[in-house]
Amino acid sequence: MDVSGKKLMILGAGHHQVPLIRTAINLGLETHVCSIAGDYPGIAIAPNFHEVDISKPQAVLQIARTISPDGILTTATDVCLESIGLVVDELNLPGSGYETSSSCLNKVLMKRKLLQSGVPTAHYRVVNDVKSAIDFFNNQNGPCVIKPADSSGSRGVNKIADVEDVQHAFQSALNFSKSGTVLVEEWLEGEEFGAQAVVEGEQCKLLILHSDVTTAPPRRIPLGHGCPHPNEAELIEVVRKIVVDAIASLDIKNTISNVDFILTENGPKIIELTCRMGGTRLPEVCGTYWGVDFYALAIHLALGQRTQLSPTPLGKPNAAHNLILDREGTVMSMGQISEEYNHEIYFRKGDCIRLNSAQQAELGYIQLTGDGSLSVIQELVNEANRFTDSVQLLED
Repeated sequence: MDVSGKKLMILGAGHHQVPLIRTAINLGLETHVCSIAGDYPGIAIAPNFHEVDISKPQAVLQIARTISPDGILTTATDVCLESIGLVVDELNLPGSGYETSSSCLNKVLMKRKLLQSGVPTAHYRVVNDVKSAIDFFNNQNGPCVIKPADSSGSRGVNKIADVEDVQHAFQSALNFSKSGTVLVEEWLEGEEFGAQAVVEGEQCKLLILHSDVTTAPPRRIPLGHGCPHPNEAELIEVVRKIVVDAIASLDIKNTISNVDFILTENGPKIIELTCRMGGTRLPEVCGTYWGVDFYALAIHLALGQRTQLSPTPLGKPNAAHNLILDREGTVMSMGQISEEYNHEIYFRKGDCIRLNSAQQAELGYIQLTGDGSLSVIQELVNEANRFTDSVQLLED
């Protein structure tokens, strides 16, 4: 599939977008990278850089009109999905349009469409005050979750097991909601896992299940992933039916869709899905397992090209884990990653580390292949903990 000479817009220039940018350059594409100014590594390698707030659809559209791209995409971030959707609509490009992107960002719109299509997900209610949230909670047989309708990074998400906690949780969700919309939903108990759905046109051409390593509930912030999922054989067909229905309900097209599940006692239920690839090194994990470059695959889909995919995996079971620190300051020293791990460290001695809105700093990641993802995940967790414990900081 020759794409040389075609024009591609990539939104975002952070560490997670760097492999996408490099792949586009290596494919011979005229690569245009859009981001706000700052210390973002993708800016330095971008052949064509456009300074813009990628969360502003009209601003991104204005730049797109001057470029006339053949495709537009991102990976590992949701902040620019509506910008991508608007460009797709206005310039008639392959991909998911503005309505789809908005539905992926707004949990109320998403859940409404999922439930209307019979997709299994948590029952919910939009609540305007504490009393409404208490009424929903009292009508449930177990815990609930109160969350903003439009927040990312699990901010403002709280699990409620006691009615006395509702007021605080409601206010927290309200504070993090851009639109002032809060929803309460039933708590789904069970293992969290995920899927990457390769969507060509409107068809799910390939579905890869993966295990998840997350922070403790209810926020469940992803830390790592393993592939294949240990119960893939028994889950794949029921999950495929759910994913196909979910993709159709949101009208997701020409992308790799990241889908989050909870495996409840009544079967898998969707937490949420989106119209871009997953983060936390999922392209590396799923690509290593299936034997395909996921970044190149996402680019070909965004350009509206047909894909040739093996029906069975050609790679190796593997897992990856982010290196997360909950401290900030200037790096004085850090240990070494063992040789058997593929890894990337973003910081060096003398660099300043700052925590994000989730009170975390991502230092890099490690990846390990093995006989099965379950066997390597614990090794990754141990190595990640050993490395992060070795980081010595000079606090400001």
